[in-house]
Amino acid sequence: MKESNSQFEQRKRDHIRIALDPRSQTEGQNGLDSIELIHEALPDLNFKEVDISTSFVFKGEAVSLSSPIFISSMTAGHERGREINEALARLSDRHQIMMGVGSQRRELEDSNAAEEWARVRKQAPKARLLGNIGIAQLIKSPIDKIRRLVDSTQAMALFVHLNPLQEALQPEGTTEFKNGLEAIENLVKMVGVPVIVKEVGCGFSVDTLKRLESTGVHAVDVSGKGGTHWGRVEGYRSKEDELLYKVAQTFSNWGVSTVQSVLNAKEARVSYEIWASGGVRNGLEVGKLCALGASKVGVAKPFLEAALLGDEALEELFKKLELELKITMFCTGSKNLKDLQTKRVMK
Repeated sequence: MKESNSQFEQRKRDHIRIALDPRSQTEGQNGLDSIELIHEALPDLNFKEVDISTSFVFKGEAVSLSSPIFISSMTAGHERGREINEALARLSDRHQIMMGVGSQRRELEDSNAAEEWARVRKQAPKARLLGNIGIAQLIKSPIDKIRRLVDSTQAMALFVHLNPLQEALQPEGTTEFKNGLEAIENLVKMVGVPVIVKEVGCGFSVDTLKRLESTGVHAVDVSGKGGTHWGRVEGYRSKEDELLYKVAQTFSNWGVSTVQSVLNAKEARVSYEIWASGGVRNGLEVGKLCALGASKVGVAKPFLEAALLGDEALEELFKKLELELKITMFCTGSKNLKDLQTKRVMK
């Protein structure tokens, strides 16, 4: 049965509410507690020299970014989501960090949904936005429709999110994933912007990362277990006496941790960039993932919580994350991100 607009909007409101519920978090399962960085008591640099800036190659040119931290994709297509995205985009605009938008699925059938991004762009013309579509929608959508998603956000890249567990546990779920690899490969050839494949919190195996090597994707965001678990979120949308609620409890800890997913990428020896997200809560954890080999690190729940409070809270959060990352680098003797990734900074 096709989902109505009101049902869609209610589902998205449910997602925000339940994602903020502590029961939906796989707290402590991202693996970052097991990563210990080596303290450098005598760093050969001044703190003000620490440089966390990076870049992203877009249409053959390096676009400057103030930080490897990016705002992970969260929500879109409903009134509360618009308010959240406008606040997040303003932060992206002010600090020149990347922001993944929520799923643009609704725009495939409702052209009026693109108005959300026109409003966002009016407030944040320099925001570094990344479009977003699910693999199930990509498989069955003409490439022209996907291009329109990129155009509506003026995106510098497009996320394709993989979420088999979420779709299997979602009452309205779309579970047609067959021919997904071919769809990604075709998208890379036709869409005109870099493509980034991401999970939504269940991570990646070595074999899957190797399979993506042939597609030509720019990056994979491993998005491992350790933060908001969308299997749990969907389960809590059902009533306790319903089948999907009960099944969701069985899969409440399903997935590959964030750390293991990054290690899997190193084992797979892939040529595309590795991005990391999944339960990242502070700048020290950002630094740990960069030291493991991630070139960009996504943060979601903390940004969502701050966005609900407004611009001041977002500004305070970002400054905290930035300072924590800089201190991590200073105390490992890393002047820049390349140092952090290449020097021996882990035990």
